Amino acid sequence: MASRADQAVRRWRIARAARDRARDDLTDAEVSAGVTQRLSISARTVLAVTAVLVLVGAGVVVWQAVERTPAYSDQQLVDAASERVELLLTADAGDDGRARAILAGATGEFYDSFAQSAEAYTRFVEEQGSTGDARIDGAALASRDGDRGVVLIAARMSVNAGAVEGRNRQLRLRVVTEPEDGVLKLSGVTFLP
Repeated sequence: MASRADQAVRRWRIARAARDRARDDLTDAEVSAGVTQRLSISARTVLAVTAVLVLVGAGVVVWQAVERTPAYSDQQLVDAASERVELLLTADAGDDGRARAILAGATGEFYDSFAQSAEAYTRFVEEQGSTGDARIDGAALASRDGDRGVVLIAARMSVNAGAVEGRNRQLRLRVVTEPEDGVLKLSGVTFLP
């Protein structure tokens, strides 16, 4: 014995099949009367291919939009630039690895130019017995292109060379940061007047 639920499901299936047959009969009658035409196989193929191409195109557009979204925020660009500049401007005769640390945070044009003078920098700081302190007074993102950012920095630097007492010096810099191997690095440094 079938339950009432089973009988209701069976009636629903019969009604659905009757509806589908009626729709097919109506389509056949319309085609026979010349009211509508069935799409040819080639027309159906063209529509299917067009639909697939539209979906693929939409997928590509979405993928490109996601890829172009910057991975780093404005604040991350500013913070990275500030940290790298502070390291660059702080002198310490007792820190043999400072030049290597600066190079580790550099890329591109800045890396190339600093790498050529890294030994001279280290030797000069050691010979002079220089120590110094740099402080970032302010930093702001001037522009960005994806994950490449131009940051303007105002800094104060005080350097003591041996027995000579240093004095504070105000500096303004324009630095470029960009990612390399997932790390934001300095790729350009320009001292502004």
